Amino acid sequence: MFFIMLIVILAVGFVIQYLLGWLQIKNFTKHYTELRENGRVAIGRRPAIFKSGTLVLLQINKRNEIEDARYMQGVTVFSKFKKLKGLEGYKIHKLRDTDLIKYNKLLIKAILDAQHTFNVIKSGGEIEKIPSPMIKAVKKINRMFKKEGSKSTWTS
Repeated sequence: MFFIMLIVILAVGFVIQYLLGWLQIKNFTKHYTELRENGRVAIGRRPAIFKSGTLVLLQINKRNEIEDARYMQGVTVFSKFKKLKGLEGYKIHKLRDTDLIKYNKLLIKAILDAQHTFNVIKSGGEIEKIPSPMIKAVKKINRMFKKEGSKSTWTS
């Protein structure tokens, strides 16, 4: 009986997590669409497990100036987009760490990632995928157990 209840509780938790994640994606789509209607949008991201994950949307005009900025930062699926003030008028390719001192470290990294994304796309490149924090952890554990330089050979 205990295992059946445990499975039911896990299933309900999974469904709730799925629905809340869907609402968060719907919130992202709404804000992205609003910004996209007025110009190009650079997206910066900083995924994390134990720290706040951060996502930044920067609306760029034809002169590559930031007209509007929004960010989502948090650990849970209850995070929503908020206005990011203080970046309006900056040219995206001229942003520096010193211009971003008033923001927290994770937000700075996400803004600089948006700048990097913008520069790569503008030059015709392709954005590399940022591995999720879980994938990073698995790779780190695998490296701990794997001996560098050794090859395993299978004989049949």
